[in-house]
Amino acid sequence: MIDFASLAGKAKESPDFDLLKLYASLDVKSTHTEPRTTQKEAMLSLNARHSEKDLVLKISTGAGKTGVGLLYLLGHMRKTRRPGVYLCPTLQLVEQVLSEASKLGIDAHHYPSGEPFPHPACVRGDAVLVCTYEKLFNAKSTFQRQDVNLVPEAIVLDDAHAGSEIVRKQLTLQLHGEPFVVLKEILKSQCKSYHSTKWSDIEAADPQALFEVPHWIWSELCDEIRPALHSYASEDRFRFVWPFLENLLPFCRCVLSGSHAEISPEILPVDQMRAFANASHRLFMSATLADDSLLVRELGAMPSAALTAICPPSDQGLGERMILAPALISPEMDRDYLMTLCQSLSSKHNVVVLTSSEVSGREWEKSGAQFFAGDQVTTAVKRLKDPSSSLKFAVFAQRYDGVDLADDACRILVIDSVPYGESLIDKNDAQLIFSPGGVRNKTVYRIEQGMGRAVRSHADYALVLLVGQDMATYIGRSEVLAAVTQETRAQIDLSVELAELMKSAGGDAKSAFTQVIQQCLGRDPGWKSFYNSRIRTGTKVVPEPSEKRIQLASAEREAYRLASSNRAMEAIPNLRTALNNSGVEGEELGLYLQRVARIAYAIDPAESMKIQQAARQYCKSTALPPSAPRKPVSVEAVSAAERFCYWIKAFSTLNAAVIEASKISGSLDFSQKFRAVEKSVMELGFALGADATRPEIDFSIGPDVIWFWGNHLFVIEVKNENQKTLHKGDSGQLHDSVQWAKECYPVFADRITPITVAKVSQADRDAHYPANTRVLLESGCKALAQGLQHACMRLSEQGSLFVTPLNVAAIMSEFKISPDQFLSQHTIPIG
Repeated sequence: MIDFASLAGKAKESPDFDLLKLYASLDVKSTHTEPRTTQKEAMLSLNARHSEKDLVLKISTGAGKTGVGLLYLLGHMRKTRRPGVYLCPTLQLVEQVLSEASKLGIDAHHYPSGEPFPHPACVRGDAVLVCTYEKLFNAKSTFQRQDVNLVPEAIVLDDAHAGSEIVRKQLTLQLHGEPFVVLKEILKSQCKSYHSTKWSDIEAADPQALFEVPHWIWSELCDEIRPALHSYASEDRFRFVWPFLENLLPFCRCVLSGSHAEISPEILPVDQMRAFANASHRLFMSATLADDSLLVRELGAMPSAALTAICPPSDQGLGERMILAPALISPEMDRDYLMTLCQSLSSKHNVVVLTSSEVSGREWEKSGAQFFAGDQVTTAVKRLKDPSSSLKFAVFAQRYDGVDLADDACRILVIDSVPYGESLIDKNDAQLIFSPGGVRNKTVYRIEQGMGRAVRSHADYALVLLVGQDMATYIGRSEVLAAVTQETRAQIDLSVELAELMKSAGGDAKSAFTQVIQQCLGRDPGWKSFYNSRIRTGTKVVPEPSEKRIQLASAEREAYRLASSNRAMEAIPNLRTALNNSGVEGEELGLYLQRVARIAYAIDPAESMKIQQAARQYCKSTALPPSAPRKPVSVEAVSAAERFCYWIKAFSTLNAAVIEASKISGSLDFSQKFRAVEKSVMELGFALGADATRPEIDFSIGPDVIWFWGNHLFVIEVKNENQKTLHKGDSGQLHDSVQWAKECYPVFADRITPITVAKVSQADRDAHYPANTRVLLESGCKALAQGLQHACMRLSEQGSLFVTPLNVAAIMSEFKISPDQFLSQHTIPIG
């Protein structure tokens, strides 16, 4: 018999929050008898700060991050008898967390998709609840259902950087079919008036077309768009997203393509998810996060947490990665060559390829690789980890995070081309020339996360191949290197050094390349010593977070929160102050000002347009406001050689500029759509030292392309789709473009040369072209690009000290790519 009377006066004690004591009390497996030094350091910091709502923990992959996260939850659960939730980006990581919990003797249960109720032990706070981000972050989340109503005491967000992108995807509405047609019809009149050329591409269902609706047009039409889209609220594509966005529409972005549209909030409304917003404690964990402001802006982490991230001092960092960009070594090492090489290497080592799309991923199948997508990836990973499996060569699309390929599961990792992302908004943002790292540095994160898939501990090693000229150029940009973590930057610098060593060794570049690969995979002592001397020497330095950037992220999130609560008047002053204090300048400042203008439009459209004009002055990628002039007013007086120097110095190595020149040459393919050729011609001019722009795209009026190059103004119309002759309509368009240029730039009126970029030079009899019109054929474009490449190669041989306007001018003249040589060397008269 229980003596209840003797128990009546005893109050139940609340245990102390001590993760080391908690660890010692667990019935752990023999593999986990003692926490690692890194784990101990993290636990001590968490003990001291456990009362704080938000904490950020940065700890390298393979250093015990999962175990620390589980203990953090268990500590709060034991103290309060309330639930603890562990969020994972993928199902594979859910399985790993459950496995780790079992080894630690911690009771944990999966809360899978489709399951209406969590395990009773999780609800009581006796077991950790483990699920994906998708399970929690959706408008029909079972966490918020009345018969569940689970608000945890603590949440751990594993791989928080990847989690933020998953949450954004979850809160982005895609419109296909009838809803897309309805939206287009509402937008048609105003969007066509704003930019008739771009809108005509949307209506023509051009698969390459992208159109971001200017925020003032979007705001004006929201009252019409909302009820039109609400009629689809019960459809599968809508019901998990629409309830979040319905009342936030004015503060959302909308991008259309020829086939569908996307609507996404500027700032993620994670505060609408009670289980996340009202959790007493949240631990944001990351292995590779260089930009701490991301967690504040995207997930609402407290600025104090981002400013004081927990970084265990004994964390040994990344494992060994030999990163090679073959295009930096020889142009002969193209994608086809590397496909064949990887097929050969897969006979002895597991090879995994990460691509941006299924289309590019399927291309590897011709070399013997197996393509996996969706739920197939989890099965493929298990097979790669099984030594008896026949799977040795696998391809995954858009899986740059959440895949664990430790040790022999993957010794050779291939990242095929720059991973810009597949969403319309990602593609739209990738066109922002000033932001090579991508908005919110998403592209950089994908590369860094992708490279981390094959090296899962300090003792692990792998060969990482970065395939494609675009990738070689991309990692060569100074802005990109500045956005990655210190260790990744050191490894990329080493890859450049290895490329130079192989080039300087002489002989066959391919033989040298394969020999270096074998030195890595064969565990050559000399390679390991060389790697350690370059990467693992010295004390690990933890970079200081940018307080100004973090405060700006916090102010932006708060401004959108206020604006969405009909308090836009309060929102703007604090955001403007934070922006003024942030140090943001140039084109990035223009992007931020556009966000301010979006908020301001709700209360003062006239003031909003003034702010938008300022945004446009800083950044030509922002939308052109109605009251702004649609014609440029001035040209900066800078010589072609000086502009060439500016262009080439944007790369961290001169060899990266050589690769970019080669990439431009390859893009000048006249069998493409004319818009693609327009873009390539502009990029060619920019690299050659011209002030090159696309007025028709930028201003919805004027020529396809203009080059202010030296003392000349070249007015360019692209007609590469003409197969036999140039037509009367083409000549009239060039006449109009020349007149536009004379009106906009009267000082250049007597220095204008009309150019037609085409496959043919013969004009129809009724086509009367402007006097002195010249034709730039594909051969002329290629010759210019090849001259550019030779000039870059010469400068690469000479060294960075020779990148001066005087020397560059001489080299440009030598390779016949100066402004004064252009007409005579690379164009022909119209026939």
